[in-house]
Amino acid sequence: MTAEAIRSGTARALRVVREVVGAPDYQRYLEHHARCHPGAAPLDPRAFYAEFVTRRFGPGPTRCC
Repeated sequence: MTAEAIRSGTARALRVVREVVGAPDYQRYLEHHARCHPGAAPLDPRAFYAEFVTRRFGPGPTRCC
């Protein structure tokens, strides 16, 4: 098995795990953005994850105390 095959398999496995647990996939977002919104700048990784947390848990603190 080549290093490239291992990397590719690992990337696919991580994509599946993220999908199962409901975590966002930044690379998938970039692919969608390039396909559906050409010419518009995509969010950087930090803004992408911040938006995910806000959509998932609402605005404000995400802890109980």
